[in-house]
Amino acid sequence: MLDAAKPYVLIIEDTEDIAVILQITLSTSGFETRHAPNGTQALRIFGERRPDLILLDIGMPDMNGWQVLEAIKKQFPDANMPVIVLTAFDDPANKLIGKLQHLVYRYLTKPFDPERLRTTAREAVGMASPDAGRS
Repeated sequence: MLDAAKPYVLIIEDTEDIAVILQITLSTSGFETRHAPNGTQALRIFGERRPDLILLDIGMPDMNGWQVLEAIKKQFPDANMPVIVLTAFDDPANKLIGKLQHLVYRYLTKPFDPERLRTTAREAVGMASPDAGRS
């Protein structure tokens, strides 16, 4: 069951091991997560409940991440949540595509630093840092 009080993250990642690490990293940081192993399932899950944030892999078997993002924009034109692209593709062409996508908040490459992912995800949804207010 999803907790409405926590920011909800849809993780679109075809590698199960990476998806588990992402889920653990984010759930221990105050996020509710759901995993879609491919674009088709991601679109179905997106239709059930709009996420506050998407973590999006680019290289997937049924459709690539850019195609998933385009399908979301087409099927859900009012969608306006940040997207963190998390991919092994570190080439300039993919980074340029990411910059041209209005929903892409940040482009992170694999292997990723869990702390950087936590910080980026918290910033993307406007969550205060867990250290905020400490002296």
